[in-house]
Amino acid sequence: MAAPSRASSGRRAERRRVSSTRWARTYHSLRIFVLGWLIAGISGCAWWREARDSLTHSQHLYHKALESESRGDHAEAVRLLRDSIAASPDDPELRWELAHVLIEHGETPEALKELRFLVRHYPDDCRAYISLSKTLLERGRAADAAHLADLAIDLDSRNTEARMLRGQIAEVRGDVDLAFETYHHVLREQPEFAEVRLRLASLELEHGEPRIAAAFLRETLTTVTLEPEQIRTAQWLLGTAYARDDRWAESAAALSLGIPTERPTMQQRYELAYAFSQAGDQSRAHRELQFVLNAEPNFMPAQQLLAAIDSANQATPSRMALVRTGHSQ
Repeated sequence: MAAPSRASSGRRAERRRVSSTRWARTYHSLRIFVLGWLIAGISGCAWWREARDSLTHSQHLYHKALESESRGDHAEAVRLLRDSIAASPDDPELRWELAHVLIEHGETPEALKELRFLVRHYPDDCRAYISLSKTLLERGRAADAAHLADLAIDLDSRNTEARMLRGQIAEVRGDVDLAFETYHHVLREQPEFAEVRLRLASLELEHGEPRIAAAFLRETLTTVTLEPEQIRTAQWLLGTAYARDDRWAESAAALSLGIPTERPTMQQRYELAYAFSQAGDQSRAHRELQFVLNAEPNFMPAQQLLAAIDSANQATPSRMALVRTGHSQ
């Protein structure tokens, strides 16, 4: 075998030097790569720990705020909620809770700030639109409230709360057609929705359709599951509808079932007394009127009706000439 030449030996040595250099460079790059990942990992862990600790602290403050609110310490609840938001500013639920607490305690201007923030930064959450709309409606800004209710419906066309709000705003603005249209839309989708049924009955009464209202209320009372307060409201509306149609015995019976069990107004007691009187039950009318006049001695319609009942001459024309207020008009 021929011995390798000097030239070939040199080329092999050169290849070894190049290979060694390349490996050194690769090793150096690998070290830098690994070191970079380690630094990033350490930094990431530090960031994660900071974020985790911030979130934990925020949630701790939030739960303390709820505890303060349940104890009736409203100021402390608001302070803790604001601190919770500062610790976790990207959590919209915290601002939502703060806005809710502020609204509950009548701090409307501050609540409006939070709601506007939510609408601006979380435009796909219709809850903020609805709450902001309700708050503005309560402040008499029906046009602004209507715009926000429409935006909420645009976001979620099946949102019943938003549609009910649109109907209420339409009532306030005197847009009866829109109110009817909106409530009937809700009723088509949820035929057993008690609130919309009561609002529709009220609208029928307000616009001169007591018989339609009465039929609708009777159906509601017999086919729809109602809460006790809703039952009383439906019965009172039914009694009002019967009174508008001069069906006094039925009116008195329905109003008796519908009058609030706690703190009825003197106007409501007077209307019940009037219905009893017109139905011929002067004893029940007298009892209700005495209650009214004990509470409000200067209630003139009650004075007049009681005088007529106590009079020896209780002719029908005399009774019909009495002052009729409320539902009796």
